[in-house]
Formats: sequence, C-alpha cells, structure tokens
Amino acid sequence: MKKIFLASLISLFLGGLIGWFLSGFGKDISSFVFREKYPDAPLGLKWGMTAAELESKAGAVLCPERFDENVPIYSLKSPPIPLPGITEYLVFVHNDYGAMKILMIEEFKSDEDGTKGKEEYFKYKKALSNKYGKPTDSIESVEKDNDEFYQCLDSVECGYYVTFFGDHLSIQLDGISRGRGNLNIVYESELFIKHDEDRENKIQNGL
Repeated sequence: MKKIFLASLISLFLGGLIGWFLSGFGKDISSFVFREKYPDAPLGLKWGMTAAELESKAGAVLCPERFDENVPIYSLKSPPIPLPGITEYLVFVHNDYGAMKILMIEEFKSDEDGTKGKEEYFKYKKALSNKYGKPTDSIESVEKDNDEFYQCLDSVECGYYVTFFGDHLSIQLDGISRGRGNLNIVYESELFIKHDEDRENKIQNGL
C-alpha cells in the first residue's frame, strides 16, 4: 500500500512536473492547448458519491493515508465495473463534496524490459482516445530501455511515458525499481478543482 500511495502522489503532481519536463525537451508549455473538460467518473461510479454510498456500492475501505484534513482516501474492493488488470482503485472523497478524484493502478512485477507495462499503457491509451478523443499531449521516451526501463522511469531526468487528455485525465507508467512499476490512470472532477480553490481562498483570507 505504501508503494501504491507514493505512486498516487506522483500522479497528483504530474501537472507541475510536466512543464519542467517539456522545457527540458526544448518545448514551450504555452504552445499546448488544453480542453477545459471534465471526464465522467469511471467504473460505473458518479462524482459526488458519499463515503457511505461507496462502501455499499463499491466495497470502499478507508485507507490510513489522507490527501488532506478534508479528504480521506478510500480503496475500492468491488467497483461496479472493474477493469481488466487494474489492481487498486483509490477514491479521494471530500467530506462535503463527496468523490472528486479517482486513481486506478495496475502493478507490474518481474517485467524487466517493460513489455507488459507498455502493452497495458497503449491498450488503455487507445481506449481513452476512443472515448475522449485525441490526447492533448503525450510523451513516450526513455534514455535507457531494455532491463532498466522502470529504473529510468523512476527518474524524471531519464524518461516519461505519460499521456494527457486535457487537464483532468491522464495515464502514466511509473517506475519503482528494476522490473517493477505501475500504470496510473487519474481522473479529476470539477469538485476537485473546487476543493483546490477553497484551499487557496482560505490561504488568501488568512494572510
């Protein structure tokens, strides 16, 4: 669970990292046009569902980690529509707004050259493209492939396998160690953005 939660933190900050990463490849982040469009909740769920609803309809179990003081994280044991290969479903549930962000994770072990990981990445990238249209940006490049594939993905200077469908939906291969990595699919709702705005307002009002 610790490894999975660390992977979720990496996914949460992809938006900030990608600007730095693109600049390293000689690209101007301002040249990318993002659609301000929010994806539907996956897995047969709905945005705004309460913790009680997730417990009864998706077998939600409270995780020891929290996103912040107002947002506990739940792991789904039996989502209404599970996805092939996905091994962990994490839902960020605001105390007032309900379900506002979902992270789905597929774990890979003994996948030395990343063959399985890349296969799953492109499978889900194609499925998301069929539903949401052409990605707004995609980076699939590593300096070291072969048996150091995931080790390379573990370093932002070495490589990235990530695709964005606007600002609020992304898919990424994340490295943990040699032969080990995760596929992270992240969905954000408008409620998540509202939560961020609430936090910013509290900071401004308190200064």
